[in-house]
Amino acid sequence: MGAYIDIRWCAYKSWKQAAGKRQKRRKLILGPQYRNALQDECMIAVVLGHNGPLLAKILAFSHPSEHEYLKDLFANEIDINFSNGNLVISN
Repeated sequence: MGAYIDIRWCAYKSWKQAAGKRQKRRKLILGPQYRNALQDECMIAVVLGHNGPLLAKILAFSHPSEHEYLKDLFANEIDINFSNGNLVISN
């Protein structure tokens, strides 16, 4: 059995269809003052892989209009880094 190939599609559209929808990369940059406030929660997220306490504390600090963005960020695996003294959380 062969796969159906639509010859009207260019290679880009064919690969786009095969690959599916890609997740948007999100990044949260927090200033140095949050480094000490979130240190324990960051350690739990890195060592144990449990992001719940970190998300709960960040949601407590954030404005209600930012909650959906943060929940999308924490929906998948996250990376936690320090850059120029800032705490950077990305997916």
